[in-house]
Amino acid sequence: MARSRGTTVPGYVNKHGVTVVRGTETPGTDHGQYVYVMRCPSDHEFGANGSDLWQRKCPVCQGGRPGLCY
Repeated sequence: MARSRGTTVPGYVNKHGVTVVRGTETPGTDHGQYVYVMRCPSDHEFGANGSDLWQRKCPVCQGGRPGLCY
């Protein structure tokens, strides 16, 4: 499992109300990153690079970028 620090800790809620659910072993698309599962206030889940968690919006209801596979 990828290490959890700061914004990568499950339960962290970013400025858009999106919560980090858990880390995965899936490599992300940014150098050295792993995919984390995030959940928006409307319960949509999507994957995001650990380096993006603080700023990600839900791709379904907030107009965010498409989520990553996990």
